[in-house]
Amino acid sequence: MTLDPLALSQEKEAAYLLLMPEVKPVEQVVTIAREHRGKLPMAVATGGQRHCTTQILEHLGIADWFEALVTSEDVEHPKPAPDTFLKAAALIGVAPEHCRAYEDTDLGMEAIRAAGMEAVDVRELLDQQSTQA
Repeated sequence: MTLDPLALSQEKEAAYLLLMPEVKPVEQVVTIAREHRGKLPMAVATGGQRHCTTQILEHLGIADWFEALVTSEDVEHPKPAPDTFLKAAALIGVAPEHCRAYEDTDLGMEAIRAAGMEAVDVRELLDQQSTQA
């Protein structure tokens, strides 16, 4: 079977947008971003598409917290290549080795490490949250 990756991605994003009212933030990451807002340059580097990511950030009320947004549409080689994270670092003017990135997928963790950044696996934060509850 041959699949068009762009068409498949667009179909996934459209389905996800239908669930927008149910989207909730990862509270630990939002808390960190809130604490550093305006103090440290921050970016969103995502494998998603711009229109969907923008809507999610707006829905969560955090769209204006970040100096840059880099999506899969903005790079030639998206995750697991490091390009998404490297472009985000360049846009905020921070060397990759001085960046910390938060991610919830294996491909994303691979991309962060390939970019030479400190990687934080959000899934571990979520596991900690569920064991504390």
